[in-house]
Amino acid sequence: MVKFEVSAPGKVILHGEHSVVYGKPAVAGVVQVRNTLIFEENNAHLVIISFPKIGLDSVSIPLDLVNKFLANCERKYSALKLPDELNHDVFMGEVRQFVEENVKLARKEALNGRELDSLSAFVYLLMGILIEGNIKSLQNGFSIDLKTEMSIGAGLGSSASFGVCLAAAFCLLVRILEKPSFLEDYKNFSDDEQHCIKKKISSWAFYSEKIMHGNPSGLDNTICTFGNVVKFYKGVPPVDVKLTCSLPILLVDSRVGRSTAKLVEKVADLRSRHPKLVDSILEAMKHLVEDAVDILEHITHITDTENFQKLENLVSMNNNLLRSLGVSHPALEKIFMIAEKYGFHAKLSGAGGGGFAMILLPSWNIHEMKNFRQLKDDLEKSDFQWILTGLGGEGLTFKDL
Repeated sequence: MVKFEVSAPGKVILHGEHSVVYGKPAVAGVVQVRNTLIFEENNAHLVIISFPKIGLDSVSIPLDLVNKFLANCERKYSALKLPDELNHDVFMGEVRQFVEENVKLARKEALNGRELDSLSAFVYLLMGILIEGNIKSLQNGFSIDLKTEMSIGAGLGSSASFGVCLAAAFCLLVRILEKPSFLEDYKNFSDDEQHCIKKKISSWAFYSEKIMHGNPSGLDNTICTFGNVVKFYKGVPPVDVKLTCSLPILLVDSRVGRSTAKLVEKVADLRSRHPKLVDSILEAMKHLVEDAVDILEHITHITDTENFQKLENLVSMNNNLLRSLGVSHPALEKIFMIAEKYGFHAKLSGAGGGGFAMILLPSWNIHEMKNFRQLKDDLEKSDFQWILTGLGGEGLTFKDL
């Protein structure tokens, strides 16, 4: 029986939040807090998904219903070049109807919005990838067990990491059904061959992001798939930023949930009322990203005081630009105030409105610094949770079990 593990990291956007939606550049990097998915075939003729972090503890769909829906979708969509030629809205409507009619929960409550979106992404990617792989039906059921180290809906790319894990699992399933030794063979593939497989996974994960967020830039699924630090324009392949030293950051959870889609709509509404003003802010963000990338590629060590201070200045400047777009939150403002009190520079990360704040740190030996201990104590007294991590690192991984 097939059993394997896939894992994808979270991410932070250093600079370029919101402006990236309007064709401006962003710079982002992965952080090593991860989603991990275990795929395992079963003899129960059930498709089972478990994602306890969002309340999906026991969700099952009979395999015969999955295969029946697959056959219906295959008749409609197999002639298309997937996913590019797929009518997302039409297919999404069919998927949601299937989920609402066929998903069985151990509890009695109806699906909430996040659960419905997550299960819809699951079915959407499963159907689309199986059709693309010319799989007519599944002979065995399977379970998907997803664990996460991230807060959900907090700006760390948890939904993109979720989509990447799902897309990877189903792409691997297709490859394994074609050739059982695929996971072992993959180790010997060339870099170009591995890149092509990950590119396909990322392209499918983008559609999961569309389900979750409406109008995503494509940044999150790209960075969660390929890892490291990138400069990115919407609709254009990312360019690696040659980070020459590892930068420590503190991620602080405001413990305030928010909707990326609603915050993107909020900025769009502000832009419709004040187009010249908002466009000038977005253009300023573009120049800020370009400066940040130049500094990141030239800072050779965290003790490079001149360049590190420039990065600190950009963190504060970008945070103020984002504030001017109305995407901060009182909880975030409290984190900023605490950071500034002890001499640190902080900004919101992601869509804002809650989620995580990012604090740039001047040393990996940070616990030896008095002001960091004071910062940490003050954050904890205010009931904020934090994660000490580094910028950059490995993207999607998978292994046979």
